[in-house]
Amino acid sequence: MENQEITDEEITSWNQQDSQITENTTREINIESLRVIKQNQDYNLDNLISSLNKNIDLGPEYQRRSRWTKKQQSKLIESFLMNIPVPPIFLYEKAYYEYEVIDGKQRLEAIKAFHNNEFKLTGLEFLKNFNGSRFSDLDDTTKRLFFRRTITATILLIESMEFDKYDLRMILFDRLNTGGIKLNGQELRNATYASKFNDLIMELSSNDSFRSLWNIPIPENDDDAKGLKKLKNNPLYKSMMDCELVLRFFAIKEVYDGNIQEGSMKFLLDETMNIHKDDDIESLDYSRQLFLNSVNGLVDKFGVEIILNTQLNPSKKARNLYDSILVAYSYIDEEEVQSQNIVKSNISKLLEDDDEYDKIISKGNSIDNIIHRVNKAKDVLTQIM
Repeated sequence: MENQEITDEEITSWNQQDSQITENTTREINIESLRVIKQNQDYNLDNLISSLNKNIDLGPEYQRRSRWTKKQQSKLIESFLMNIPVPPIFLYEKAYYEYEVIDGKQRLEAIKAFHNNEFKLTGLEFLKNFNGSRFSDLDDTTKRLFFRRTITATILLIESMEFDKYDLRMILFDRLNTGGIKLNGQELRNATYASKFNDLIMELSSNDSFRSLWNIPIPENDDDAKGLKKLKNNPLYKSMMDCELVLRFFAIKEVYDGNIQEGSMKFLLDETMNIHKDDDIESLDYSRQLFLNSVNGLVDKFGVEIILNTQLNPSKKARNLYDSILVAYSYIDEEEVQSQNIVKSNISKLLEDDDEYDKIISKGNSIDNIIHRVNKAKDVLTQIM
């Protein structure tokens, strides 16, 4: 069967499904205990560029994998040169005079990249004579003009003794992100739960077996321009859904082990990031090996078709098969695992049962059904059905 690539439309549908709430897990906020201090500050671009290298933290993989095209970046620069107002950026003061970007990362990256001569202006509508120019190509007068232009920053400081700082930051990122492309669930987690565990999720998403399983391009090396371009354009990679698929493995384990007992899939994923945000090196190494042993072992034994929902025509990859089988594999001894043919036959027989299909695929994200489908996945891997 063809190893199909997941589409942008499927990812949009996934995000909608994961937000469906099966139990009430909304956290109430006591407004009297929450104090948000707001101030506006105008940065000229000269000072802003200097601050980006000092006390405004963008981070190498912060918020989302870069999405703006060179044409979009160029139009922002054109707006500055023409002194056309641009939307403000929002900064969160995480410590005294140290800021995280809540909204406006794409604008800040474009400003920094242009100043560093990383791209040529292209697609300009009004200042066409600057098309093809890098910052270093501008004359001194235009450079000074660029540096004098300003952008407004709304700086937010939250004072609260009652609420977890990660909950508050999630609210800020979700409510204040106003860019042309709204952050999805995993991009919000990536922005909010900066931690060694988050770094591990990013690392594991580049595993060859995992990428093969989901048909994500695998560049030969850092100099493989064609392979890197394919990777950047892959819907799972560019939306960070590959990272969310890795995170699902750990979230399903938390549910199966009884550590999370309620919530939508979105809540389960958020809570798993919260549980592991302070993991030490030993815990991270354990998580790393657990995932790698499972995904490498699964793909080596059964190939990439193991997560196909064969009841669909054409067959499609199913997240609920992926995470339940992967988690189940992590609990069983290798000598217990049946042959490839038996396991694939077991999956087909299981999904042919309408009641099981409903519990595993259609309504598989309630807490009870998550536990049920992991148990069934254990049976699929170890029994003859």
